[in-house]
Amino acid sequence: MKDHGSTVASPETAATLAAPLPDAVRAAVSLPDSTTTVRAIDPRLATSAAGWLKVESSALCGTDLDLYQHGLGHPTVMGHHVIGEIVSLTPVMQWSWDVEVGDRVALEEYLPCGRATCAACRQPDIYRFCPDADLWGGQRRVGMLGLHEGSGLHGGNAEYMELSTQTVLHKLPRDLDSNLAAWTQPFANAVDWVINIGGATSGSRVAIIGPGYHGIAAVAAARAAGAHEIVVLGRNSRTSRDRLEIAEAMGASVVVNDDASSTSAALGRHGKATGFDVIVDTVGLGGPALQTTEHLRKLGRLVLAGLGDTPVAEVNLKTLVRGASGVVGVRGRSPQAVTRSIELLATEDTGLEHVPSIDVELDGVDELFRTLLDRTGPSSPHVVVRPSL
Repeated sequence: MKDHGSTVASPETAATLAAPLPDAVRAAVSLPDSTTTVRAIDPRLATSAAGWLKVESSALCGTDLDLYQHGLGHPTVMGHHVIGEIVSLTPVMQWSWDVEVGDRVALEEYLPCGRATCAACRQPDIYRFCPDADLWGGQRRVGMLGLHEGSGLHGGNAEYMELSTQTVLHKLPRDLDSNLAAWTQPFANAVDWVINIGGATSGSRVAIIGPGYHGIAAVAAARAAGAHEIVVLGRNSRTSRDRLEIAEAMGASVVVNDDASSTSAALGRHGKATGFDVIVDTVGLGGPALQTTEHLRKLGRLVLAGLGDTPVAEVNLKTLVRGASGVVGVRGRSPQAVTRSIELLATEDTGLEHVPSIDVELDGVDELFRTLLDRTGPSSPHVVVRPSL
């Protein structure tokens, strides 16, 4: 992948390289009142498209559910874990992205500004911290741009998606299984959190708090690292029990713990005398997660991948210092982690191939969100919108 966004298409390079798009594109448009309706959108409304993607899949992430539940600012085509085939692009972006029409790609959600004055965009590994692309800042992200911008087809919950000069993408093998391809971004997150940042290696003991979308991906990352033992904590609810069964089938030991305040004690019972090399909190427990530092091995890492509402409890700093242990927060993933995710999905038994895929057509998106919000939806964490169904 070349420079992700510093090359801007000029009018002279605006002609695309593929056949025209359909006159109307079906898209699931999510509204500020937490409902979704399917609409036919004219792609000719696009004003600055650098290319077009035929969407293969758009995997649902917890961030989607949070945005939907708390109210979008405007009608939006959501979906930010997108896989698809490039059907059109400008010559300049063909060079910049190093792809061809017909290539299969995975998109990252970030739409960084690419300006030379942007400290984040000047460094190829941290464009996700660009203020424009920040989830708590500019929110220039795939699946978050409103229907009022150009064609409005800026998310994966549509048959086709508009690509911009700020799009970040990664080429995929043509023969990579579609269900596995849909795991590209969450698995990349897990590779970064568990291996690159957490430091898991062959023989490590890894604990994962939460058997959800990212928790299951973290199990796969721990497997890829060659972890000696993987322990996953979940709750005694229908959904959590089903997901713990998936984690167990992937080789993890599971622990049911309904009391967040006793998380540290629950880990301690499974940590034996040796503790854990890596503990990953994927749910955002807050204070209770910090208390688990007493179960870290020497040079161990507690990785915080969520924001909790529970007040931060007292942390035993002596334990951290004496163990040379660390606590680190994580956001998204590096581009290198995406590359590694694709390599692992294509060549190794990650365990993710055994996770049931819940495939939803565009007409089912509204009901999907409703059932997930009232906790009657599917138990599998791998929920994928497939516009071609």
